[in-house]
Amino acid sequence: MGYDGDLKKWLPQDWCEKEMSSFSKNDVYDLIFNYIGDRASAHIRQKTYKRVLRLFELAVEDGIINRNPAKGIRVRVPEANKKVLNSNEADLLLRLAKECHHRFYYHWAFALFTGMRNGEMYALRWSDIDLETGLISVTKQWTSKDGLHHTKSNRNRVVPISAELRLLLSELKKLEPIKACLKPSVAHPRAKEVTFNDLVLPRLREWRSGDQAAVLTDFCKSIDVTPVKFHDLRATFITNLLSQGVALVKVMSIVGHRKMSTTDEYLRLAGVDVKTGTTEKLGYSIPKETSENVISLFGGKN
Repeated sequence: MGYDGDLKKWLPQDWCEKEMSSFSKNDVYDLIFNYIGDRASAHIRQKTYKRVLRLFELAVEDGIINRNPAKGIRVRVPEANKKVLNSNEADLLLRLAKECHHRFYYHWAFALFTGMRNGEMYALRWSDIDLETGLISVTKQWTSKDGLHHTKSNRNRVVPISAELRLLLSELKKLEPIKACLKPSVAHPRAKEVTFNDLVLPRLREWRSGDQAAVLTDFCKSIDVTPVKFHDLRATFITNLLSQGVALVKVMSIVGHRKMSTTDEYLRLAGVDVKTGTTEKLGYSIPKETSENVISLFGGKN
């Protein structure tokens, strides 16, 4: 699904009509650096290149072509500059947003207390929330590009409901039932629209159009806190858990990271020192000798 959506979005029509055997390395280079070029971020260019590279690899494996014309091209991506709110900034954001009845208050609070991705929140239904067990089941997400589908990692997971989140959910329950139609992506024109009448979070114009990041950044600037974007609220959730000493493996499970290296990046962002004092927390110790307990194995006198 991801391949189909990405390639239909970024490949020109003439690419779709050419024989695979007619492509050269120059064609691939021109696609990535000229046709896509500045129209997309370096991350998108790299992602598209990997998709194209893999398709040509499959063609080689199936004997359709003899060589991979995409092989050997490098697409450099600068290291992402992640921003997060510290606990005081997060408190201030939530307090002021609630005081002014900001339309995105519930969305920001939900992201800060669950660490869920934007698309996962968009598709969340009350049937996914079990207040008795205290767990939220995260099984799907919705994006404008790919419609309603599995989570990014293709794995279901659960998010524990904290006491603060339970209060937020009780407020959301008091709102009018939220009904919305989740349209399929442009990459799947034959797919049917899906209508739900038990969605958790209110539908907002900026949220539907993908402008939620700009709304948050502007509000952060107005209250003089770190100008984060919407996805940075997920990073804030992760770093604050890690800084409070929550085990890395538990954080991975809650936020749905498949690789430890992904979560490991947030350790440095959280300022967590994994070296100093870490090995002092073992539950066992070297036996201590005392003069009263010294026994001679050879029966001699000390």
